[in-house]
Amino acid sequence: MGITVVSISGPSGSGKSSLVNTIVALLPNSISLHFDDYKATTRFPEDLSQWVKAGCEPDEFQTPKMIEDLKVLRSESHYDWVIVEEPFGRERTEIAELIDYVVCIDIPPEIALARTIKRAALNVPESTETSALLSSIVEFIDQYLQVSRETYAIVNENVKKDCNLIVDGTKDTELLANEIITVIAQTH
Repeated sequence: MGITVVSISGPSGSGKSSLVNTIVALLPNSISLHFDDYKATTRFPEDLSQWVKAGCEPDEFQTPKMIEDLKVLRSESHYDWVIVEEPFGRERTEIAELIDYVVCIDIPPEIALARTIKRAALNVPESTETSALLSSIVEFIDQYLQVSRETYAIVNENVKKDCNLIVDGTKDTELLANEIITVIAQTH
């Protein structure tokens, strides 16, 4: 049948990583690639504020190693499915032709923000002083209010325009994974 590449897209805090991991655990003969695993080799826009003002051009995020790995999986893999955590869906030119199906996680921004803060708080070393932690949280929220919220909204709206399935990110992860598996299995 060949391999099918499914992109799981959504803003930070939408549950992409958890959903990708759950789908791979439930979907036989599948493997995952995570956008965040390629941070060290990703080229980001230099100024996110300017990037937002200029329209959030997805191609300014370049992930050459991720693209290379995905191409290898597509051409040489024994897997049936590659589930990719890709915030931009098909919006980045370098990955568009490699993705067969896009799932967009739709989630209210305040829930995504709360999840992101919770995730960060759970990963704070115990030795961190309370004042440093509070300063970090305030800095993150300022960044969110000034740049990130608008960015997430713009990017997610663009992904929705060219996706195959929109799911409710407030639902339980396993329920969403089963919903997605049911739909994508019909395309394979």
